[in-house]
Parts: sequence; structure tokens; C-alpha cells
Amino acid sequence: MPRIQRAAAARAAEPPPDRRPAKEPPLLAPAPKTSLGEEAYEAIKWRILKMEIAPGTFLNVQELANALRLGRSPVHYAVLRLQHDGLLEVLPRKGIVVRAWSREDIAQVVEARVPIEVHMARLAAERADRQQVRALKAVLASGPERIAASDREGLMRLDRELHHGLAECTRNPIIVEIQGLLHQRSTPLWFINLADRREYAQVQGEHERIVARVAAGDPDGAAAAMQAHLGGLARR
Repeated sequence: MPRIQRAAAARAAEPPPDRRPAKEPPLLAPAPKTSLGEEAYEAIKWRILKMEIAPGTFLNVQELANALRLGRSPVHYAVLRLQHDGLLEVLPRKGIVVRAWSREDIAQVVEARVPIEVHMARLAAERADRQQVRALKAVLASGPERIAASDREGLMRLDRELHHGLAECTRNPIIVEIQGLLHQRSTPLWFINLADRREYAQVQGEHERIVARVAAGDPDGAAAAMQAHLGGLARR
């Protein structure tokens, strides 16, 4: 075969170039494979939610990394997620600051939760199985002990687990995701609106009524109980 023909045949045998468009970069930096990014995220998030890091505090990535004994990469990932969650703000030429929450901010978040979680409670009553109901009751079982000890952090976690559990009962992952974000953004109400055992006990009773209606398979009753619960939070 002549040289020119051999060259043409070789080019024809080559695979065509990949003309697919390049993938766009993710909106959030990927978490380090070691999950240290998730560790940093949870640690910083709970320090903010418990107000161990006060609203209005300016943060430095290197100082956070030193405090957590982690590298800058996982802390940077955590900061990006917390900014996305609405717990941190990045101010031009100033830096990273912990967002300050007012009563109006909390009221707006609770207002946004109402249509989602009232419908969520209705679906939970329609779709929850016995195992899920037992899990909800198990979460609530620690409430009285935590109230007696004025364990605000424990009650915050109980509240989060219960509402997440109700969301899981809907079997709708979109509701689970949206509920989780809105619930997290309203966590500061435990420091703004809820202050003593009496109010903790009121929340516990509201939770128990929601779960009772879900266990009974009563969609209307579960929706009404959730409406009353969220309305009570907004009024406190």
C-alpha cells in the first residue's frame, strides 16, 4: 500500500475526538473524600446554632481550621455549605460573618414551613408504616427527661430528628430535603423564642399530638396538629 494511502487509513482508524461539552463546575466544592469536610460542617454549624459562635462574629478559615484541628480544605468546604444554608454571609472586603437572626427572620422561616410541613404531616399519616411510627415515638420518649434537665441542645436535636422522621414518612425525598433546610434555618428560635421548661413542655406536647394523629392514620388531625404547632412557634 502506498505511503499516502497507509496514512489515510491510519487516520480513519483513529477514534473521533470527544466533542461533548465540558462539565460545568459544581456549585459547591466537593467534600474531601475523607469526609473531613462533613465533620467540619457539622462542628461549625452546631457551634453557630448553639450560639457558641455569636451572630455578627467574623470568622477566619485558618483560625477555624486550627480550632478544629483540620486543614483549610474541609473548613473551606464547610463555609461554602453554611453560606448556602444561610448561616454565614460573605461580605465584600470584610470577610465571613455569622448571620444575625431577628424575630422577623425566624417568623418568615416558620411561615415558609407551614405549607410544607402541614402537608407533610398529612402525608405522613397516610403513608407511615408501623416501624416508622415506633421510631417517632422512640424519639419523643427522651423528651421529658431532657425537659427536666433543661437540656436545650438535646431538645434541639430531638426536634430535628422528629421533624426529619415525619418527612421520611412521606416517602418523598424532595419534601425531606426542603423540610431539612427550612427546619435548620429556624433552629435559632430555640434561643430567641424558647427559653424555659414551660415552653419546652409545650413543644413536647405539640409533638406528641402530631405523632398520635400520624399513628392513628388521621391525615386531617395530623395536619391540624402541625398547623397548631407551627402557629405556636410563630406566636412565642
